[in-house]
Amino acid sequence: MPDLQTEMQKILQAWEEPETTETTEETTVFTSTTNTSRATFEMVRDEPGLPKKQYIRMLETKGHKKASTTSLLSQMIRQGYIWVDSSGCLRPNQTEYKPLKSVTTLKNKAKKANPVKTSKLRTSREPSKEALAAAAEAMSSIGRNGLMDLPIRSNIEVILDDISLSDAHALYRELHQYFGGLPK
Repeated sequence: MPDLQTEMQKILQAWEEPETTETTEETTVFTSTTNTSRATFEMVRDEPGLPKKQYIRMLETKGHKKASTTSLLSQMIRQGYIWVDSSGCLRPNQTEYKPLKSVTTLKNKAKKANPVKTSKLRTSREPSKEALAAAAEAMSSIGRNGLMDLPIRSNIEVILDDISLSDAHALYRELHQYFGGLPK
């Protein structure tokens, strides 16, 4: 019976030596044959003036997923690659396809463009004591006579003055139904 060390050496040598079996098959490297983003933009560029739903259907018949094309069209509109005209149809803003910018890139640009100064901003939503004191002083100087009396619209006659005849009839029928007067 061979010892453990010699068996391990045989296994290690077998791993180090490449197998010399001949194969006639070629290994295939998969390359991306579809670029949904490019196909979506080119569809809008080549056939402008269609509604968004029609582009989605056309791309779906070409094998692109509905959710992907919907999302890509929305991103392209948001980023300005295509625009929606007054009739709701899509039109390209450029002639050549450019890859979409990632959301993080857009967020970082927005942060750099508008830096937030946190040192002097109030974080409380309640007014300061100074603001409350100024408002109280302003209100006390006006007095009751300075304020305009607004009519309170709780009187039924005031409500009836503003309602149209057809709305009044509909209200009448609803109230009778509510209180059990008229059958439906």
